[in-house]
Amino acid sequence: MEPIGSQQWAVGKRVGTSDEGRNWQLTKKIAVIIVAHGEAETAGFMDNFAMTRYTLAHASEVMRIPKPLQFLISLGSGLKNRSRFNRINYVSPHNSVTRKQVSGISGKLARHPERGSLSFEVFPAFSATPPFVEDVIGNTCHYDARIMLYMSPVENRLACGSICSFLTNAYKDDELANVKVVSRFWQDKALLGVYLDHIFRHADCNSKVGADKPVLVLAFHGTLVADTKGFSPSFHTGQEETAVFAETLRMSVMNDARNPFGHVVISYLNHDVGGKWTMPSLEQVLDELKAGDAGHVVLFSAGYFAEGNETILRAKQALEKSGIGTTTYISCLNDSDAFVEVLADRVVVAAQQVMNLSLSPC
Repeated sequence: MEPIGSQQWAVGKRVGTSDEGRNWQLTKKIAVIIVAHGEAETAGFMDNFAMTRYTLAHASEVMRIPKPLQFLISLGSGLKNRSRFNRINYVSPHNSVTRKQVSGISGKLARHPERGSLSFEVFPAFSATPPFVEDVIGNTCHYDARIMLYMSPVENRLACGSICSFLTNAYKDDELANVKVVSRFWQDKALLGVYLDHIFRHADCNSKVGADKPVLVLAFHGTLVADTKGFSPSFHTGQEETAVFAETLRMSVMNDARNPFGHVVISYLNHDVGGKWTMPSLEQVLDELKAGDAGHVVLFSAGYFAEGNETILRAKQALEKSGIGTTTYISCLNDSDAFVEVLADRVVVAAQQVMNLSLSPC
């Protein structure tokens, strides 16, 4: 950072020493906001009702969901989740994993060799549960810059796009001069390397040949392809980016010298509302592998950065109930050391861009 006059001044205090020949440095305080979807942290009705209500409220920004219907869906979800979660003694780990990611990123940033005079404070924020991302953004206005990471490999209007929409609607252009949303993880080569290392480390595959080689199933978050009338969605779904990311990862696994798999198959975790979704679904893929006498199937939910209801209660349970002889479930990246290091690197680069006035809110 260039000196101001003959000295550099800290925000709130000067840092360094008063020894002759040493310059004071200007410390810039950066708020890092790690944004995840958020899931209820208890099996209670109100927590699960509220989670669904906030989720539908965000969805209604781009899809027509009447408020009475939102209420009825939320009511049903709250009752269903309370009953099911209590029965199986389940509580989503999603928010706690996000807080562990925050802790890991904070530690990496504190020791980062390129941090210079930047001082980072990392906050968790959620779209559907407290602390809400809108509140965290508002409470960090006094920082010199705010860097936001939405915890998904692919951005879309309902995820990362929701943050950008809120920012542009709630703040003036000059108020966004110190704001940057980090995105396009699906193109990050360093993250791709982390994915590959994670898969091969946890695949739990014995050395086999030919048709006996295990099959790797990569599961991604499904996207709406056409509405109930057959029309393409009017908002950015992230379908094209997901398809590119999925194929890139599939081919990277197949071409890696460490690859123990005979086949790598792409699948999607879809919802059953709104129209036509991406295919093939995870359930369809597992059924076909069972019918084809696959001996060993390994499942990795590549479209998710953290474990939650969809990965545990849908993907993992679908694998366990598939009837396939041998199955292995690879957990999400969660707070793995290599993953949070990639995130910390992206934060430092983004912060440097903001402080050098190479700015873009999204």
